[in-house]
Amino acid sequence: MAELNPQSLVTLWQIERCGSFSAAAKALGWSQPAISQQVKKLESQCGMQLVTRAVRGVELTPVGAMLARHGEAIADSLAQAQLQLNDYQRGSFAHLRIVAPPSICSTIVAKTVVKISMANEADESNDTDRRDRLEVSLAQMEPPQAVEQVSSGEADAAIIFRYGTLPHFLQIDESLKFEPLGIDPLRLLVRRASDIGRAYEKSHEAVDLTAARGEHWIAGCATCRANLLKLASRAGFKPDIRHATDDYWATQNLVEMGMGVSLVPTLDTKLHLQSDLVACPIADVNASRQIGILTRANDTRDSLRRLREELTRTARGYLKDHVTYEQPALG
Repeated sequence: MAELNPQSLVTLWQIERCGSFSAAAKALGWSQPAISQQVKKLESQCGMQLVTRAVRGVELTPVGAMLARHGEAIADSLAQAQLQLNDYQRGSFAHLRIVAPPSICSTIVAKTVVKISMANEADESNDTDRRDRLEVSLAQMEPPQAVEQVSSGEADAAIIFRYGTLPHFLQIDESLKFEPLGIDPLRLLVRRASDIGRAYEKSHEAVDLTAARGEHWIAGCATCRANLLKLASRAGFKPDIRHATDDYWATQNLVEMGMGVSLVPTLDTKLHLQSDLVACPIADVNASRQIGILTRANDTRDSLRRLREELTRTARGYLKDHVTYEQPALG
């Protein structure tokens, strides 16, 4: 059998991505007959059908989809090579675009970006080659959108969270790689003068969520709300959710004014916690979120390795090492 043509595999991936020969041809800057010819030649080499007609456009057969994954990896590697070549030709920094949700942006990522910036300044004073420096641009984004950004190549890395109660809420396929940085426990945010607050201040023991079953609740984003419902269900009650906001400052103000209680990440409380509030640890190992870095599986750039190492060092000061989720009980 003749060796597979890398370009033909990339073409197959574009057909899968675009849904038709004509759209793939437009994306690649070729004619539709040229695309058809490539596919026919590849099918002849494989001795198997790779593309089938669908109601709208075309679809890949299972073996076609398998080959398309390799085409995607080839295209991704070529894109990385072009980016690195551009940096070398300009004599510029290696540049990475990262995305993360607000609490992670304001803590782990912000501190990492500052460290990288300080290292760049030190290198500049030592007259180090600019190409050895790393430049990072940051944008705030919730995990589902962040995954899409990395998958599409619009971002180089995402620092995201996953809940133990919701193992399937993020769709991370084999083209992406998730590497854990640590565990961020959730806390029950209450007024210090409340019954729960006073009991915690006296005992300093983790709080059972059943203690708040009669309270009004302030939920976060849709994913955080789903997590709250799961945790409350485990504790045997349905929370009375009266308000919803993903703004941590608004959440604190609402709790302070007696409008309810809320679940918040420990990372949020490291930014600021009003003096008349208390963030109680929760007596449920699943009341936590796993934080990690998401990249494209085939992205092996040295700049990403350096970013990963710096994030890992910074995360040690904010996150726990591990937690054991009680998966059989999640339902």
